[in-house]
Amino acid sequence: MWRLLQQSLEGTSHRRSATPCQDSCDGTVTSPGQETFLVVACADGAGSVGLSQEGSALACRRFVQVACEALEREGPEAVRDPERIRDWYRQVRRALEEEAARREVPLRELSCTLLTAVVGEHAAVFAQVGDGAIVVREGEGYVPIFWPQAGEYANTTWFLTSADLEQVLQVVSRESVDEVALFTDGLQMLALHFASRSVHRPFFEPLFTALRGAANPDDLVVPLRSFLDSPAVNERTDDDKTLVLAVRVGEPG
Repeated sequence: MWRLLQQSLEGTSHRRSATPCQDSCDGTVTSPGQETFLVVACADGAGSVGLSQEGSALACRRFVQVACEALEREGPEAVRDPERIRDWYRQVRRALEEEAARREVPLRELSCTLLTAVVGEHAAVFAQVGDGAIVVREGEGYVPIFWPQAGEYANTTWFLTSADLEQVLQVVSRESVDEVALFTDGLQMLALHFASRSVHRPFFEPLFTALRGAANPDDLVVPLRSFLDSPAVNERTDDDKTLVLAVRVGEPG
């Protein structure tokens, strides 16, 4: 019922400095019972720490695992209680703490943002800590679920490893959606209007249309990478870029 396309690509500044891409994404479609769920995550590792790419990859991978396990146990009820999702984030943070202990490094070395969506046939839950955004179709347009989080100083934000995670983590449950996008801050100046705090519809509409019409989402991987690395995009941002796109095909049960 879902078509999923996701890519993380290093920014031109990272390419020039031979720095690895610090963004990550992960996602799956799972049907643990009578209902099908989309589970997706993306993360941006903090550029100022040494193991941020490992942190972002682990955070995405662990969230998808934890969410799928909860859906297997609880079914649709898992997406109706925001406190359950907060606990999933706690479990992801514990995974980062365990990895930091294993590597004998401070937890901050694995710092990353984390944006997630779990969408069932009748309800959905979204959560975010940090910048970047989650966008969904609403009527004839697109809306952000949350606005990118900015820290106290310029070019700063909150991370999954922040001491005040419980205070800055945003979670919302709502009705289901048929189109959803997650992206890291490398794309937010192209995808969002900051003055009006709205979504730039022309950025998303062609992408969702292409995904909905594709016989096989894998056929769009190379075109998506070419788009993310195009002069039109790179002229606006030199940061790493992650874009997760998902469309529902057919009617929910």
